[in-house]
Amino acid sequence: MTAEEAIVDVFERRSAAALFVTEVQYGIAPQRDPAEFAAALQRLVERGEIIIVTKPAPDVHLADADLRIAARVAPDADVAIESAWHGWLRDFLASHRCS
Repeated sequence: MTAEEAIVDVFERRSAAALFVTEVQYGIAPQRDPAEFAAALQRLVERGEIIIVTKPAPDVHLADADLRIAARVAPDADVAIESAWHGWLRDFLASHRCS
């Protein structure tokens, strides 16, 4: 299975319209080299099969976090991305306490 096929397979196995890029990366078994994964993801973007949106860090402690969300191209991909983001953000804000 190619790296591109492995990425698409994660979306299919999870029945997810949108996932954080880190969820996609760690959903691949066996794990791929990070450079290979990044290149495969970029090829899928260039071919118009995947879109990626980068969200802003909601907290200074997450400034270096990878908050990119990927979705397979579909009519409601933007809605799926926003839903994934708002679900994560809601959970984060409900449990995070700055010190």
